[in-house]
Amino acid sequence: MESRHGSQGSTSTFLIGVLLGALIVGILAKIRPFSGEEDLDHYKEVRDFVRERYVEEPDPDELVRIALAAMVESLDEYSRYLSTTAETSTFDRETRGSFTGIGVVFKGPVEGGRVLFPMSRSPAAKAGVRVGDLILSVDGIPLEGKTEAEARGLFKGEVGSIATLKLAGLSGGERLAEVTRESLLDPTVRHPHLIDAERKIGYLALTSFSHETMEEFDRALTALDKREMEGLVLDLRGNPGGILMCAIDMARYFVPEGVITKTRGRRNPVVYERDPEDQIEPMSLPLVVLVDGGSASASEVLAGALQDHRSAVLVGSPTFGKARVQSVRHFEEAGAIVKVTSSYYTTPSGRDLDRSTERPWGIQPDVMIETDALSEALIHRHINRYDPPAEALDALSAWEESSEEKLLPPEPEDPQLEAALALLRGERPEGS
Repeated sequence: MESRHGSQGSTSTFLIGVLLGALIVGILAKIRPFSGEEDLDHYKEVRDFVRERYVEEPDPDELVRIALAAMVESLDEYSRYLSTTAETSTFDRETRGSFTGIGVVFKGPVEGGRVLFPMSRSPAAKAGVRVGDLILSVDGIPLEGKTEAEARGLFKGEVGSIATLKLAGLSGGERLAEVTRESLLDPTVRHPHLIDAERKIGYLALTSFSHETMEEFDRALTALDKREMEGLVLDLRGNPGGILMCAIDMARYFVPEGVITKTRGRRNPVVYERDPEDQIEPMSLPLVVLVDGGSASASEVLAGALQDHRSAVLVGSPTFGKARVQSVRHFEEAGAIVKVTSSYYTTPSGRDLDRSTERPWGIQPDVMIETDALSEALIHRHINRYDPPAEALDALSAWEESSEEKLLPPEPEDPQLEAALALLRGERPEGS
């Protein structure tokens, strides 16, 4: 940043500002084409004026970030410029379906340091981290006094790097454990099981659509098929979407033929259809799909296709109404991710679900069962929690008995799920 005093520090800041200015010009040129250089020249003029005249010396990094974020995020409410480590790592975790870590689930906020259970076959489990262990420090850095974000940051690192944990067990006594960080699956398929063993009704929830979801989904269906599943509840409540092609591929399990979704943008419209020669045999079992106001984007693509093809009965409340597809680009040198709305989609029958002041939006369920905001929040929290592995259940039960504390929250009252089960049992749902 330019200064009137000519100090060495000011000169360094000025050079940084010049380099960052060059960087933003390069990124802007990649993000969109220009008919001329006038707009970039004007940007540089304004940037230089701010640097020279603002009452305090602005942070050059922040000027770049604000300029880029404002350009992208002014387009619509879904286009985003992600530049902080927290933003880009969260986005990558949601889309990749994996993360680097040690694999523990904490009891309450992470900064408390108390392990509820290690995930099955995780690095933490392999290193001997146990149910109820208190993590006192990571690589010599105490967890006490750390915010949750700071505490989580201590567990991150390169794949193959070692985290040294200082632990205190429930019965006392301290010990050290060396845990090798690994790339771990962040499951998007949650709680697959026979929810009604007598009638062999299966259940599974999808928390998002990542690059790993299809493989998870296929494994879950195979396991339920081995238990002779005769009906399925597919829970999309609170699912904000994710990878479009994942939702399209998943529809192939239930849609025997025809269009799955249509998109339109600046280029030619695209129609996504089920390939008649697809190797996946569509399932013919009774299917109920749960949706609510948290079901958006790719969730609505899947739910809309199943509803239009009458492959499922939709139960719950109206969906969010995000009928837009984002294109994503990683800018590695800048450490940034840009996603912009590149097309709109409709259901196979041509329904436009996008939020609008002129017409109803979202998907209207076939069976409407409303819940209040508190109940919905409890249901979403239950859907998103991790199930403890079978090997941790005895230790969790013993901990509950000794502490007289309920460690695993009870399942919330769920009239929407009850309505879905009633339909699959051939009964009339209450409240419908």
